[in-house]
Amino acid sequence: MIGESIAFAKDPVAFVNERRERYGPVFKTHLIGSKTVFLTDAGANQWIFAGEGDYLENKWNRSTRRLLGDQCTAMLTGPEHTERRRLLMPHFRHSAMRSFGPTMQSIATRHFDAWTSQHREIVLIDDMQRLVFELIVTLLLGDDPKVDIHHLSRLFRRWTAGISAVPVNWPFTTYHRALRANVQLQKAIDRIVSARRQLPEQPADLLGSLLSVRDGDGRPLSQEAVVHEIHNQLFAGHDTTVTVMANLMLQLAQHPEQLVLVQEELRTADLADPLDLDRLREVPRLNAALDESMRSVTPVQVTFRRMLRDMDYAGFRLPKDWTVCLAIAGTHHKPEVWQDPDRFDPERWCPARAEQNLETHSYIPFGGGPRMCLGANFAYAEMRVMLALLARDYRWVLVEGQDLSYRTLPFPRPRSGIRVRFSRLG
Repeated sequence: MIGESIAFAKDPVAFVNERRERYGPVFKTHLIGSKTVFLTDAGANQWIFAGEGDYLENKWNRSTRRLLGDQCTAMLTGPEHTERRRLLMPHFRHSAMRSFGPTMQSIATRHFDAWTSQHREIVLIDDMQRLVFELIVTLLLGDDPKVDIHHLSRLFRRWTAGISAVPVNWPFTTYHRALRANVQLQKAIDRIVSARRQLPEQPADLLGSLLSVRDGDGRPLSQEAVVHEIHNQLFAGHDTTVTVMANLMLQLAQHPEQLVLVQEELRTADLADPLDLDRLREVPRLNAALDESMRSVTPVQVTFRRMLRDMDYAGFRLPKDWTVCLAIAGTHHKPEVWQDPDRFDPERWCPARAEQNLETHSYIPFGGGPRMCLGANFAYAEMRVMLALLARDYRWVLVEGQDLSYRTLPFPRPRSGIRVRFSRLG
């Protein structure tokens, strides 16, 4: 049942690299009670992405499925998954983010200014969680004063703590508390959805889209499907962004020369307020810093697929029902692709090299293929806005003597939470 799960959880990147060196680019192991295959050669990621719904399907463990809900996009497979993505995709295109830009900036600035007013050190992970949760709730549910963000946030924290907890449903365990918070959170979302159904016209937010869309037969999504989808998007749009932004601020504090380059570029770009999302896409060093941070400390380190039938790959037989691991962090640290992969180096993201990395599936922070993260455009938009504001208007300094070693699962974050002193520039 345990297999090599503990070694894998300690450091997925080292786990993959050590076994690749020992056994070659295709190797098997046992993780969390499943016979698991790692495919790490050059064509592996493309083969995995191409197999969705044919010889592979997405895999979640039972405890996580129970927490996320069976009717959300992440849990759907086959035609149901394809149809749900088709319905949701228009709301997540970059063009749909433009109108949300000023709201992102307003929320982020309010939080950043609150950080400066505390006149003390802050714990970046904690404060970033509060900021990003408000951003994702506002995108999903609109700027509704009746939505109690603080109450939802408390339930959300208890719920998501169960994702990585030992799935033992005994009183006073983290998983038990997560299940209880999960029920309360879904009830709260259910009440919000029911109230919104009464409106004569739906606002242009994700909930409005979910309530307005119709399938090929003209039927709306069920109440359960809408609640599960909002529930899932809260999870998908929160922890990964928190992880990236906190780690990026740590890396820029540790490499101030890179922060200076971003600041100089922002000054020459002469960005006016409110920040223009289209112009931020064209600020090379800002985007290079984001991409390099997601490469060097990959927020979602692995995902899993299940073999739907026996298949041959690279001279090996992959049996039906075995698990196939998409080693995202391992992909981002292949020494044959990334020179000195453990080094934080935004310079590696010059345009020609960046295009090659995407074409060869060597850079996949949001996955790829039919299951590529729906919220990638939203994540990029909010992270660009936050980084531009941080680099242009604020200063942060690491507190000495803290433990910056990483816990890697469920998300790679320093044990100290990243303690900084935060202030305004000028």
